[in-house]
Amino acid sequence: MCDDAIVLHAHEESRRMSRRTALRVAAGVATGVSASAVAGVGAAGVGWTAPFHAEPRGRGTTRIVDLTHPLSPSFPVWPGNPPMVSVPTSRVGDRDSGFATNWVSFAEHTGTHVDAPAHKIGRGITVDRIDPAHLVAPLVVISIGARAGQDPRTRLTDRDIDGWESRNGRIPQGALVALHTGWQPRTGGADAAGFSADAVNLLVTERGVVAIGTDTLSVDIRGEAAAHTAILGAGRYVVEAMAALDSVPPRGATVMVGAPRFAGGSGGPARVLAMV
Repeated sequence: MCDDAIVLHAHEESRRMSRRTALRVAAGVATGVSASAVAGVGAAGVGWTAPFHAEPRGRGTTRIVDLTHPLSPSFPVWPGNPPMVSVPTSRVGDRDSGFATNWVSFAEHTGTHVDAPAHKIGRGITVDRIDPAHLVAPLVVISIGARAGQDPRTRLTDRDIDGWESRNGRIPQGALVALHTGWQPRTGGADAAGFSADAVNLLVTERGVVAIGTDTLSVDIRGEAAAHTAILGAGRYVVEAMAALDSVPPRGATVMVGAPRFAGGSGGPARVLAMV
């Protein structure tokens, strides 16, 4: 974290760098070199990043769906966990050329987040050791929203998996299977629907999934831990409090999980994106 003096120094250095960049751009234009190439910035200016364009799918282009809730102090947390805290620490310069910093504090398992095996298993791998190849996976979404609306403590079962596969085909190996319960607007419901241990064991041993996820605060119903034990005990990971699962198809999308690399961490907030 930078204090005001350091941020002010960086601000002044940035202004000096901007003047030097302007001189290099002018020299480049005089010699026929593009300004953006000389300055080392995108064509739209300093700080601009080109929008992501994935490979076309058929006649259209890939659609990116953000499966991540904004992390804020008001976001629901598991009972007993502290809320996120965000405190402004520096405000230097004006809106267009200044700097701003915040101090933030949160429990590892806050917001849309990853559970690493170490969260439940004594010798399980920590979040920084999750195989990067497992963070990009086919996305499968199984909805039990209608049933969960009537029974918030219902569980995904083997029968639900069989029914999904009868309609959509076999779950691909290496998939992340996400449970859509319809409880997303009430993510704070700790008793919301979850996975049964039998369903998780089937997904691990017979379908070879790399992860399971849910739109609630936990893959387990409050007071239980069987789903966590089954998935994390198999060396896989979990994504909880996912958003917008009703905006992606049951199969065919690819999910990218931006798990943090906290050394020795049991998990952490993640940016989760689906490419549809």
